[in-house]
Amino acid sequence: MRILLVEDDPILALIAASMLEDEGHEIIGPAYGDEQALALADSQSIDIALVDINLAGHDEGVALARTLRKRYGIASMFVSGQTEAARNNTDAALGLLRKPYEPSDLGRCVAIAQALISGLTVLPMSVPASLEVYSPALTCNRPGA
Repeated sequence: MRILLVEDDPILALIAASMLEDEGHEIIGPAYGDEQALALADSQSIDIALVDINLAGHDEGVALARTLRKRYGIASMFVSGQTEAARNNTDAALGLLRKPYEPSDLGRCVAIAQALISGLTVLPMSVPASLEVYSPALTCNRPGA
């Protein structure tokens, strides 16, 4: 999958990118803020976005996830320690991978997101404890599709 990685902590971003690349995914970014993420979405084909909620000390990630879905048809998965903000905005993303997470959970999160985007049912037993799935019915249609 082509994954837009939005994380304002450069070390966490590089670790996540490396783990996902090792699993065969192509990383777009990482983007360290919402403006950089939108610029990448303007110029790249993206399958899903992994979005930290707290970017530069604010909750820009929630608005970013909504914009990515509305403008580009890109579904997002929150990857954040901001559990309350994510739970208050379950309409904006497929779910939340809570930080800190186990390295294997990141790959499982992407696989589950891919299944949800494809319209497949995700069995609760396949969901890691650090992942909350919000909206399997979230529609993300590419503009013009």
